[in-house]
Amino acid sequence: MSVIQACLLVFFAPLVQGVIKHTKAWMQGRKGPSVWQPYRELRKYFRKGTVLSDQSSLVTTVVPYLQLALVFMAAMMLPVVTAASHTLLASSDIFLFIYLLGFARLLTAVVGMDSGSAFGGMGISRDLFISLLVEPTVFLAILATGIAANIYSFSGLSTQLLSHPVEEFTLTHLLAAVALFMIVMTEVGRLPIDNPDTHLELTMIHEAAVLDLSGRHIALMSLGAWMRQLLWFTVFLDVCVPAGMASGLTVSGILLGVVVWIGKVFVLGTMLAALESVNAKMRLFAVPRFLTFALSIAVFALLTNFVAV
Repeated sequence: MSVIQACLLVFFAPLVQGVIKHTKAWMQGRKGPSVWQPYRELRKYFRKGTVLSDQSSLVTTVVPYLQLALVFMAAMMLPVVTAASHTLLASSDIFLFIYLLGFARLLTAVVGMDSGSAFGGMGISRDLFISLLVEPTVFLAILATGIAANIYSFSGLSTQLLSHPVEEFTLTHLLAAVALFMIVMTEVGRLPIDNPDTHLELTMIHEAAVLDLSGRHIALMSLGAWMRQLLWFTVFLDVCVPAGMASGLTVSGILLGVVVWIGKVFVLGTMLAALESVNAKMRLFAVPRFLTFALSIAVFALLTNFVAV
């Protein structure tokens, strides 16, 4: 079941990207691209030849496959449509999930520097600096929601919230949800943190790592980035809004879980598109303050577990 849920993420990741871009264009009064445009882009990239820099090594050829494999392994750990803990990897530790995505980020950084491009090195340095604040915030926010019940797996957290929805909706849960939402905005590389539609050297963060890639390599890296976007959406939904997930492996429950998950993902994507439409890009030097604020909220969420109200 874990493999099936991970394949579901692979299939829907480009569609979610297309829906966000189309919704954002509609909110800005533009026609915008079709929601199927990311699929067309992948088909175009896979058909094109690959051009490598004369400074590139074997790293550029191998890493796109490795980072996609790591993201797929991380996707196998997430309960998407069912919170059943006896699936293959769904009961795995949440910290292993973070480590896998962190390793994928490291490989992306290596690709960005392998071509010898100044833009790649500049964007990667920004991305790694941001990760210093992102990863502790994710750890603390998820830890805060699970420490009371001594649960440290996504399936366990989702099952606990499904079983006791009223009791578990506390100040700790609310603060953790706010911190996670701020991290989702950062990790998916969208406004006001980053602008995915620009390639200006003064503003690039996530896009700089793949600027020198082409053909099959850019297709794999793009699919991995879209999968990470959907992964973070699912993490937020699992920890904060698991309502509608199936608690077992019945056919009817799984089908209902698929429909509810798709609806929640599209609602979350529409919210991000709306935020992008009303916010300008944040100055680069203001991003650490934004993430420090998210880290502070996560710390407060953790501390509320030890404070009697």
